[in-house]
Amino acid sequence: MIQVACALIIHDGKVLLAQNGSNSDHHLQWEFPGGKIKPDETEEQCIRREIREELELEIEIVDSLKAVVHDYNIKKIRLIPFICKLNGGNLKLNDHINAEWVELNDLFEYDLSEADKKLIEIHRNQKILKKYIWK
Repeated sequence: MIQVACALIIHDGKVLLAQNGSNSDHHLQWEFPGGKIKPDETEEQCIRREIREELELEIEIVDSLKAVVHDYNIKKIRLIPFICKLNGGNLKLNDHINAEWVELNDLFEYDLSEADKKLIEIHRNQKILKKYIWK
């Protein structure tokens, strides 16, 4: 099973979604950005590194959500989500083709990858996420 960390980056009451390109296993689907955890790093180190590499943003981890396991048939992943606040940087798309700041109620209007969709369908995760979006 592949261990993957993702960031639900909160800024001005919205969450950042990133759209995968056509070369991705989840082409043109939207996701919470992140990536595979390397053997020599913690989950927290991974998400900070991935967000720097993919989006050139600096984040601060403020909480975590319940992880989900999803089998895509071509791979099985454990998606480990972190709620993060934006600390700096200028958004640059190094791996994705698009990014949007989205209100919580609008997340399901996007074609989310299956694991990301599963993640925000969990009631406990929704409750925790709302706490940070409505601050």
